[in-house]
Amino acid sequence: MKHWLDLSKDKPWEKEEGLQFGIPNKKKITTDDYMQKGWDSSPPGAHPYVRGSRHNKVGMWIMCTYYILFIFMVIRLIFLLN
Repeated sequence: MKHWLDLSKDKPWEKEEGLQFGIPNKKKITTDDYMQKGWDSSPPGAHPYVRGSRHNKVGMWIMCTYYILFIFMVIRLIFLLN
């Protein structure tokens, strides 16, 4: 079995110089090659995601309620059509 990632390194996903999958590397790919400038900065007033915040908990309650209602509507439809 081939080892595609060397887990003994800090960043095993970075390409090494030389051959990569049998193809010679000509250039190291950076995020500047495929992302626009400022992709990792947030606008003023925005805050990063916080796990367990009130906003997250309310959203999870709304989602769970929707799924439960949907399941009951499908069960009710099955009983009505039989």
